[in-house]
Amino acid sequence: MAIRQRTRSARLLVVTLVAASLAIITVDYRGGDDGPLDSVGEALSSALAPMQRAVSGVVQPVSTFFSTLAELPTLAERNAELERQVEDLRTAQQLNQEFARRIEDLEGLLGLQAILPRTIPAQVIASGVSNSEWTVTIGAGSDHGIALNMPVVTGASDGPRLVGRVIQVTPISSMVQLLIDRDFAVPATLSTSHEAGIVEGRGEDELRMRLVGPGVEVSETEPESVFTLGYRVEGEAGLYPSGILIGTVSRAFSEAGSVESFVTIRPAVDFSTLQNVLVIARRRAAAEGAT
Repeated sequence: MAIRQRTRSARLLVVTLVAASLAIITVDYRGGDDGPLDSVGEALSSALAPMQRAVSGVVQPVSTFFSTLAELPTLAERNAELERQVEDLRTAQQLNQEFARRIEDLEGLLGLQAILPRTIPAQVIASGVSNSEWTVTIGAGSDHGIALNMPVVTGASDGPRLVGRVIQVTPISSMVQLLIDRDFAVPATLSTSHEAGIVEGRGEDELRMRLVGPGVEVSETEPESVFTLGYRVEGEAGLYPSGILIGTVSRAFSEAGSVESFVTIRPAVDFSTLQNVLVIARRRAAAEGAT
């Protein structure tokens, strides 16, 4: 009996509370902004605002983090594409620099060809540099008018620079013995003292000029140049015309008890970047008969 009374009382309490709530909501709605619950709502909003900001501060970074995770594949693709573009630009810059160097080289040869008669242009197509041999192969041969022992030069309109001489010829190609080859020798003269001697190749070491008169001195402020020395034997010209630049003197010295001085020379040609040359043509009979 007591249980039924408690149940009935609880139901009555619930109904009463619901009715009161509806009444209060109705009154507040009709009262608008001046309703009795308006001040209570404002108080609750003020109390909850800091909590809302705190929750937003926690939730927002988490949301941004997951959003960034979703975009990672796209960002990786864009980064890879940008890296490819940078690499392409770097390659294009290197190619442009190489093309500019080649154009400058060819323009220099054109200027040189204008002051040297009877020259045959050729491109270096292979290198035969080794410990015992310093040669290059050029893409021109007997079909182009090249013969044995013809001098090979490079340079510009300011003058030719000695590369070497032709030592082997085919119809379409030729082998050139470089100035730095250990078996190469050429008569030469110093530009200031006019001392004469023989310049010999020494591979990776600097060239050496021997048979120079004793006591020769070299200026440290004005480096002395070395040029080929032309000569004639029984009316026949030597292999190399006069005035082709060989290099610059680095030092002069005399060995103990020697009656001659020696001069070391830096070559005027950078053989590591040599690509285009001119072969100085000579009469075939003279070229084949010279030794």
